[in-house]
Amino acid sequence: PRYLSTHVVMALDGCKLSYFPIPGRAEALRVALHAGGVKFTDERILPANWPALKPKTPFGSMPILTLADGSQIAQSMTILRFIGKQTGHYPSDAVAAARVDEIMDVVADVTSKINAVGRGMEQDAKNAERLKAITEGACFQLLQKIDAFIAANGSGGHSVGGSPSIADFVIFAAAAVLVSGFYDGVP
Repeated sequence: PRYLSTHVVMALDGCKLSYFPIPGRAEALRVALHAGGVKFTDERILPANWPALKPKTPFGSMPILTLADGSQIAQSMTILRFIGKQTGHYPSDAVAAARVDEIMDVVADVTSKINAVGRGMEQDAKNAERLKAITEGACFQLLQKIDAFIAANGSGGHSVGGSPSIADFVIFAAAAVLVSGFYDGVP
């Protein structure tokens, strides 16, 4: 991991990441914390406990990053950028940072598109539409554009530049869910 300074990494040490016991919106955050060598508590909130916790959260949602001083940071991409800046996995160069943000946003677009495919359809029809979307349709075309973007902007197996960034962690987490069987109809 590339550390900005001992002081900066210490700002994250002892933090707590709270989210449901699934990968979801917190998986890239978990990967980023581990890649940054951060000692943290991975708090998994059971769905049964969520209604009591929800009104106590900043925006009624998770994930939440609680720092050692008790302050909280909400919203997954905000948390991820914060972690990236603290651990050296978010570029200081403005253009490179914009490229990282582009990848994170387009991966969110893929997720939204695949979730929307087949909504309201019978299960078999939904499965067929999702398979088509991911193998030849809009999702497939977007994934091809992501590949082209990485070829133009990344190197050494990284999506932007030649070293790990939070964009790589987002791609990893999204790809893992994409091929996990989570989405009906997607092999």
